Amino acid sequence: MVSMSGLSSTPKKRVRFADFELDFGRFQLLRCGRPLRVEGLPLQLLMFLIENPQRLVTRAQVAQTLWGPDVFVDVEQGINTAVRKIRIVLEDDSAQPRYLQTVVGRGYRWVAPLCEEGGETPATAKAFNISAEEFGLAVMAAAGLSPNKFEARRKARATVLTRPGKRTRLDIPSLNS
Repeated sequence: MVSMSGLSSTPKKRVRFADFELDFGRFQLLRCGRPLRVEGLPLQLLMFLIENPQRLVTRAQVAQTLWGPDVFVDVEQGINTAVRKIRIVLEDDSAQPRYLQTVVGRGYRWVAPLCEEGGETPATAKAFNISAEEFGLAVMAAAGLSPNKFEARRKARATVLTRPGKRTRLDIPSLNS
């Protein structure tokens, strides 16, 4: 396999599309903030396609980027398998693609709108700013459970994402109030 050095991505680059986030630095795809299992080659292909949004990426370009000129593998089968695995993880339909469009006989095109983030921490990772203890106590209170041995020493605070880009700070009363 060829390294991703052919791509112009920065280590801290993050790209969002729908409820997915692709973290180039961590070599990881997340959905709603949760990591998804994606093999290396399909993930490299996904990164390459996202680096070239709305442009036709030929099968020859994919082969050159993923394997290089001196690798002797079944490139055609490798590309087909990687594309299939990308579609499975994204739950994309080749007949009505939302993300990855096949250009028959030529290659592929990334068609979903992208939102690129620099080195910032994504909003989904900042959604809650409370300790595990405070969160547990708040969940117990919401469920109507008595914490018995547990004592809440201060108000639990949470920053909640109410809509994209908009955060609201909440104070959750102590269980001893």
